[in-house]
Amino acid sequence: MTDERIIEAWDGSRIPARRIDPRRLLAHDTAHKLVDQARTLQELLRDEKLKLYAEVDAYLDIVLESYGARLGGSRGGLRIEAIDGVRKVEVSVTDYQSVTAAIEAARVLMNEILDDLVGDASDDLRAIVGNAFARNSKTGKISTERVLSLRQLNLSHPKWPQAKDAISDAVITAGSKRYMRFHERDTPHSPWKQIDLNFSSL
Repeated sequence: MTDERIIEAWDGSRIPARRIDPRRLLAHDTAHKLVDQARTLQELLRDEKLKLYAEVDAYLDIVLESYGARLGGSRGGLRIEAIDGVRKVEVSVTDYQSVTAAIEAARVLMNEILDDLVGDASDDLRAIVGNAFARNSKTGKISTERVLSLRQLNLSHPKWPQAKDAISDAVITAGSKRYMRFHERDTPHSPWKQIDLNFSSL
């Protein structure tokens, strides 16, 4: 049976399927089929994740209500452990940070300080400062941890207080993310084993 489909190529051209090498067409169809299946699985996992967090919040509401505490608000980390000691769920909240425009002021001030201290600034110090402002080659992002670590330096320079302020202002908390981890073990005295939900590890 002749394949009457028209396949749109990456450059926008439209090619009749019957003119495409069968192996290339097979690769095309397989790629679309697998990605469609992955999308379906992604939606299923997202829905299940929302249900799991709803279960945790419902549990927490019951606990809070039992103590007469106010419901709602920010939900922090907690641990839910079974009486038999072989299963537990851990929920944690991690803040994530981003850099502001003050990062450029911090970088300029640090370079000015190093230039003034050229006689005393070691190669190690220059490397620390340089690495702090370097962008990740893959993500293009600056490490907020390395930038904030510069505040631990103790430099004898009149611009150092300004530089420390700029470093502090350069990093802000952009939001938070909630994580849930599931653990089980054979006996109450066995090591905990995390249930791996990473698709590639299964």
